[in-house]
Amino acid sequence: MAKFKSQRKKSTRNSLEINRISSIEPTMFYNPQIDSIVKTGNNGAGVLVLHGFTGTPDSMRPVVNELHAQGFSVNAPLLDGHGTTPEKCAQTTWHHWYQSTQKAYMELNEQCSKVFVCGLSMGALLSLKLCIDYPQSISGAACLATPLYLKGWVRGLLPIVFGTPIKKVWKFQKKFEVDIKDPMAKKNFWNYDKMPISCVASIMELQNLVHESLEKITTPLLLVHSRHDSTAPYDSMMKVAQKVSSNITETVTLENSYHVITIDYEKDLVAGKVSEFFNRFL
Repeated sequence: MAKFKSQRKKSTRNSLEINRISSIEPTMFYNPQIDSIVKTGNNGAGVLVLHGFTGTPDSMRPVVNELHAQGFSVNAPLLDGHGTTPEKCAQTTWHHWYQSTQKAYMELNEQCSKVFVCGLSMGALLSLKLCIDYPQSISGAACLATPLYLKGWVRGLLPIVFGTPIKKVWKFQKKFEVDIKDPMAKKNFWNYDKMPISCVASIMELQNLVHESLEKITTPLLLVHSRHDSTAPYDSMMKVAQKVSSNITETVTLENSYHVITIDYEKDLVAGKVSEFFNRFL
């Protein structure tokens, strides 16, 4: 039940349920879990949909499908450094991911009379950055599981590591658990099996930049977060809600999901809330 408030399996060529990849190049097979998703609607409005760190557009598919069913054109790009290998991802920073975001946004803006943005996790941070930079042309934003900051030990440890030679050794951190409650969704979730530490540090840079500029945001804002998210602290949602200058800020608390709420048990509720919110501003 959600509360609404206004304010390893190994990869094979024959399987489409490829959940993690380390150093194997995905170019050897076709995998629709990696591809960007582009759908043309009929209501004149478009939605930019952004996946999270180490994920792919496939994690946003329930939201994409619901929006398209409601008549929206949708562009869910594969962000730079994703859908390849952790090593290639390590060569990118938030600037590269934001460039992917801006490119897809510009395409939608040329085609549609109104543009909305919806992002999950890191994609939510990129969505907020877009609202900061393009306040007059974003008609509404939905930020899902927004990680305004990381857990205390990460915030404290990474700056120390990057100030010492340890950074030359500790380049990747293995993922021990995917933060999804639904076992089937967890099994089918495509992501890297390890995170580039340099990219995590870059996310922290993006977090700081967004946090400092939240007051500039005037875009109508929907914030959705699970109370049981162990990746993005739950109170991130209220911190964003309290700092933005939007006249319309609405929050939804989920009770039966973890972090990747777009494909977890309450995925249909999430997709419905996003679609309902955007429809109000057509």
